Amino acid sequence: MKADFYYSQRKYECSVVSLSGDQGEIKELRIRNPEGEILAVQQGQKIALRGKSRATSQEVDILKSNYYNLVKAAVTALELEEKQKLIKDKDEQIRLLNAEIAIFREKANLSESERQEIFHLRDQIKALSEQQKPSTFNYNEQEIETKLLKRLGTNAWNQIEISSRNDLFSAYKHKYLVESDIFTENFSDYKPSCLYIASVVEREIVHSFFKGFYRFMCQQYSHQKEFVIAGVTLRNRGKYTIGSLPYLIAKEWDTFNESVLNQEYLSNDDRDRLYYQKLNDQKISSSDRQLVNEFLEQWQHPLSQWLRSNSKAASKIDQVAKLRNLTAHPMPIYKWQFTELWLLVIGGKTKSGRTQKGLLKEIYERAVP
Repeated sequence: MKADFYYSQRKYECSVVSLSGDQGEIKELRIRNPEGEILAVQQGQKIALRGKSRATSQEVDILKSNYYNLVKAAVTALELEEKQKLIKDKDEQIRLLNAEIAIFREKANLSESERQEIFHLRDQIKALSEQQKPSTFNYNEQEIETKLLKRLGTNAWNQIEISSRNDLFSAYKHKYLVESDIFTENFSDYKPSCLYIASVVEREIVHSFFKGFYRFMCQQYSHQKEFVIAGVTLRNRGKYTIGSLPYLIAKEWDTFNESVLNQEYLSNDDRDRLYYQKLNDQKISSSDRQLVNEFLEQWQHPLSQWLRSNSKAASKIDQVAKLRNLTAHPMPIYKWQFTELWLLVIGGKTKSGRTQKGLLKEIYERAVP
């Protein structure tokens, strides 16, 4: 497949070729500029070759300068070219079928079989004409809902808020868009998907907890309207962060080593250093701790049981908070970072092939609807 496109008022040519390598067949995107130089990008690689021949080409980082946008423009041009080809093929089929009908009609007397053939050809034309033009984004919401239901479970899906379901749809949609481009998938920015997933955790866990805790405190101390627990101010319609919750529910937890978390890639050795045990360095008094425990004991919410019985609850919440905080940085959210968040919240298959249960399913799977 080849295509021409314009980028920054310059005309480029692009194509995709298949190369044989040690790991099997790989695809390479080639973009030729007006001067005859070629930018060659292999799928999943951020280092490309630029030059008029491989022997004289130089390595370039496509995340720098305008290479990334140029690659995305080329991929889009190829996708459009493929869709146009499908449309042309369909139109050509219709033209040929009409030509066959015209040949039959030129005959003075048609046999019954020839009449039936005309009807058959007309049906084919009708079917082709009714085919929708290929969509630029094949997103089946029903199919995505089925996948999310499988990951989260029916209880969780039915009990989370509609806005949370919509956020999960949006997260999946952006994930699909990013991963549909094999040339930039590994280093594209998953930031929008991460924000959508984090917003679900904020809404379903953090806000639910603090809203319930504030009501409990108002019942205990009806003359007060604000309360400070472990440095967190509870108030009506208060705003709370994901990272503040672990300090109220645990003395220690496992969280990410930030020097490793900020890396673009995660090797096997890096994974061994990815976590460390964090001690609660916020001063929470024994009386405040008792208030939190009393609240959880009487709180009629599936989250209460999960926070009290799951020894990894604080760890998972803090890890979500660390990944959420990455979105405030100018650097992109890389695929491995997004995968960590996806597995924590939604669940799925890990790199080792193990099935990991997401925290939403853990919270709601035993809840009575």
